[in-house]
Amino acid sequence: MTELQRHILELLTKHGDTRLLIFFRDLESSIGITYNRQKILQEVWKMLGEGLIYFDCLTNTSSNWELMISEKGNQVLNNSDDFNPYDPDEYISRLKIRVPKIDETVLFYTSESLRAFNAECYLSTMVMLGVASEKAFLLMAESFALWLPTNKSDHLLDTLKNSKQNMIAKFSEFRKRIEPCKPKLPAEFADNMALTLDSVLDLIRIYRNESGHPTGKITQKDDAFVMLQMFATYLKKLFSLIDYFSSTKY
Repeated sequence: MTELQRHILELLTKHGDTRLLIFFRDLESSIGITYNRQKILQEVWKMLGEGLIYFDCLTNTSSNWELMISEKGNQVLNNSDDFNPYDPDEYISRLKIRVPKIDETVLFYTSESLRAFNAECYLSTMVMLGVASEKAFLLMAESFALWLPTNKSDHLLDTLKNSKQNMIAKFSEFRKRIEPCKPKLPAEFADNMALTLDSVLDLIRIYRNESGHPTGKITQKDDAFVMLQMFATYLKKLFSLIDYFSSTKY
């Protein structure tokens, strides 16, 4: 959410009179010369398209139409979670800060997932998240394979690079190799390694492979919301491991 969007939403929640002419007059007054009228109007129409605000135009005269904050707008404004899927710009901004070396392909598909979520296309949300998970996993698995001694890594690298091998086979081979290395891994990953890997596997298996086929599977908004929040944590762990494998010796 941009600074101007936040200002508009906050003013709508505090302003007693939200009739269009009065609200826009007071909005311009409150922000001074920072934004011109054209910029303000463009931002308002963008927010209307995103469902953050809406027009109440049930009165007889257009001069009494009001600009109102929507339920989604309230969620964006009041949700204090680190990674709020209702606010894609802030989500991506925070993700870049928490994972400074994030891969551009992973970032692209995460952004696509957020756009799908806010368009209420929840199955598409999860498919895109599955693609992002697959790419992040492959990057981490390859860095792990290169970290291993040569006599332990050759078969894993061959499996990961084999385009004829499905992702489940690649994940299984990786899982088999990393389990014995658990004592060597950073504590923040090793302590919950099984949970993290199972979660990543589910994203790849269910939402990347199964949801990409016409099974009729329905994804609920709440499931997509929670998964997007959790995904940022998974990414941080996976890319932290990539840093660890590239900077330490076996």
